[in-house]
Amino acid sequence: MEQKLKMIKPNKYLDLNLSVLRISSIIIRELKKHRMINYVDLLQYLIKKEGDSIKEVYIPSLTFLYLLNKIEYHPKTDCLEIKNEIK
Repeated sequence: MEQKLKMIKPNKYLDLNLSVLRISSIIIRELKKHRMINYVDLLQYLIKKEGDSIKEVYIPSLTFLYLLNKIEYHPKTDCLEIKNEIK
């Protein structure tokens, strides 16, 4: 639990480029462009954009957005969809 809090709660060792909030904003931006994205395709896009270290915060970022009711996961198609238009 402490590991997950480190990614949200800032501290002097946190790499802001790999924070849950920043990665979540990138995910929202991509979902606004495409409306629906395959889970693996989104991960590959983020790895290409931010590097392999993104894997640590990918799932916590998706969980964060899901808990805020901003995204929906469709298991049959393995896709993520933006739920509410974020302004």
